[in-house]
Amino acid sequence: MEEILIPTIVPAIVFGSCIAIVWLILKFRQLRVEKQAEIQQQLLTKFESAGELSAFLDTDSGQQFMRQFESNPHRMVLAMLSLGIVFSFLGLGFLALTAASNTDFLYPGIILLVLGIGFATAAAVSRRLSAQWQRDDQLGG
Repeated sequence: MEEILIPTIVPAIVFGSCIAIVWLILKFRQLRVEKQAEIQQQLLTKFESAGELSAFLDTDSGQQFMRQFESNPHRMVLAMLSLGIVFSFLGLGFLALTAASNTDFLYPGIILLVLGIGFATAAAVSRRLSAQWQRDDQLGG
């Protein structure tokens, strides 16, 4: 009974843990964005006229406030690359565990490794496209 139960439960627990970790990260990110939006809304309601808002935006604090709305492709590329590295090493770990022991983690290992390679490839493509688009914008095209 134990020989059948462990190979079935362990991959399910690992997979469920990965899902829970991703869900928690996304939930915390969502809460942080909601809190930032609330703070920004409160800040904008303090200005009584467009002139006051314009004067604020001309200050260093106003410029810093506006910088948070700019997209940062480097941050996204770095996040995808980090995910790719983590998934790849998890996949390699599962494959090593399969080779070293009598457990069957071949499929989770392959899935995680392919996910890691996919995220790393997406990061490389995003980086290359971002650099190309930046050059195109600088050339005025």
